[in-house]
Amino acid sequence: MDYNSLLTNTNIIIENLNLLDNNITQLKKKVSSINKVYQKLLGNKILVNDTNNTYLIFQTNILKNEHSYYKTIYELVITKYSKEIYELNEYLVLILLALHKLEIDKPEENQQIFHKIMTIKREGQINYGKIKEIINAVVNNLKLIEDYITLFNNFVEEIKRKNRRHNIHNNNFELTIINKKENIMVEYQKYCSKFKRIVTYFTESTNAIIHQINNSEILKFFLT
Repeated sequence: MDYNSLLTNTNIIIENLNLLDNNITQLKKKVSSINKVYQKLLGNKILVNDTNNTYLIFQTNILKNEHSYYKTIYELVITKYSKEIYELNEYLVLILLALHKLEIDKPEENQQIFHKIMTIKREGQINYGKIKEIINAVVNNLKLIEDYITLFNNFVEEIKRKNRRHNIHNNNFELTIINKKENIMVEYQKYCSKFKRIVTYFTESTNAIIHQINNSEILKFFLT
């Protein structure tokens, strides 16, 4: 698992969300600024203003529409992304708890891994700090599963050596623990793949959103 690459991409996602959030803030400030200009003009007794047909109102309405559009996108992305990684981490914790219960004659090593498990409490309000916290938990817990795999693999090999050394024909047990090891590997690889898909998807989707913002003729004309 290339954790460095995944962490780089998660930082890109957070940066893109930050850029999107900044764009929303700029739109809001621009609407407020135009409203102040408009209200000032309304109070000018010298100038005659057609309050029903003004470009300022039109510009404000366009910007309000853009603000609503990008705010909705922001909320959809951050809600979906956080939900995906929250659920992924919860699955990883369940796997780690199940692995902790395996009887592999390595109590100290087992406990050391167990105490490093990171659980994250679900919260209604999501921010960048919380997203980073969840991502760090996912990476940490995937690495702990790797540690359990190593521990279990050593246990399997030790059992096989003992059986050969003492001429113990315990083939069924060997087969059972080998299958268990393979099942753990399958689960680990499945959630590694899922983590990669989540990060890749949201990297590409947020890149697309920022590309749209940077190349928007509407924003260039009405905002900047």
